Amino acid sequence: MMKIRVEIAEKPYRLTIPADEEEKVRRAAKHIKEEIDALKRNYDASLTEYLAMAAMRISIENEENKERLEMAPEALKLKALASQLDRWAEACGERGAETARTTAPPIAKPKARRGRPRKNTDSTQ
Repeated sequence: MMKIRVEIAEKPYRLTIPADEEEKVRRAAKHIKEEIDALKRNYDASLTEYLAMAAMRISIENEENKERLEMAPEALKLKALASQLDRWAEACGERGAETARTTAPPIAKPKARRGRPRKNTDSTQ
């Protein structure tokens, strides 16, 4: 355990936390400060109102992140399936390309016209 000091809404707080959580706690305090500063730039309100709105914004972010995490297993499954489809398509494409190379008909040249050229029948000459 370790003791740290963080500042939230211009007030210092002493916290006793596990050493491996120090960086996370400091980032959280910084995030709160940034949210309050952004609100101060845009709105004229009391510190209590800034804290309430910052808490609301951070809670919304937290809920969005929870939703993403809940969907993560399905997203991973979809990526795995897409990867399998890509490998399958490549394998089929390679086989198809080999077959196309061996069975493709030769390119035929256009036939030349036979006979004499026609006379110009234009009456203006």
